[in-house]
Amino acid sequence: MKILISVLGSAALLAGCSSAPSYSPSCGSQCGAQYQPQSQPQYANAARSQSKFAVGLGAGTTGATLEAKFAPNNNLALRGSYNFLEFGADQDYDGIDYEGDLSLNTFGGFVDVAPFGNGFVLSGGAYIGDKTLDLFATPSNNVEIGGQTFTPAEVGSLNGQAELKNFAPYAGIGYDSFIAGSSDWSFNARAGVMFTGSPKVDLVSVDGLLSDDATLRAELDTEIASIEEEAEDYKYYPVLSVGIARRF
Repeated sequence: MKILISVLGSAALLAGCSSAPSYSPSCGSQCGAQYQPQSQPQYANAARSQSKFAVGLGAGTTGATLEAKFAPNNNLALRGSYNFLEFGADQDYDGIDYEGDLSLNTFGGFVDVAPFGNGFVLSGGAYIGDKTLDLFATPSNNVEIGGQTFTPAEVGSLNGQAELKNFAPYAGIGYDSFIAGSSDWSFNARAGVMFTGSPKVDLVSVDGLLSDDATLRAELDTEIASIEEEAEDYKYYPVLSVGIARRF
């Protein structure tokens, strides 16, 4: 009987060792080795990979771009950007060669929708800020302004500016691996249109013999109307861009 009791006791002890969730002195080193606590860095990496906030850089027809974005789910992202561009845009308007400088200094706010829960997005929003084309010309030959011909000495220099609307709606499509993705780095490419409206043009003559003359001023007003008509190309400004972003 003592032998039977000893055997039953040993069996119970072994059964308790095999089912214990943590190390016990009665289980020995082999039983304690079965318990392996989760590594804390694994949890930290998993939380970071699920982050829906990112900051990125880009470049395109609106210039250099710095943007921040937040995606609450796999179908939607809210995006804000700052954009800066200076670009030489020499142009002939109504027979007069102008040196042009296009300047865009804007902030943007957008909503990106991924209808299929992947990288394809539809975007809508607006650009707010300065959008101007500065014009400068110094005729070296006789020029026709409005409906009248003037000499270089009479005209002097022509300084002008074509200003686009401060608020410009935007619509476009694109690809952005950030919204539905989980990797730290993402890539985006977008194509769309900024609706800048008809430009408002100002033009004056400086340092000319007739710069303050009413006749030249009247012809310059006619010239302004002609430039505004030719500058309609800027009414729909193409927006093309590529960029990268990093999750945080």
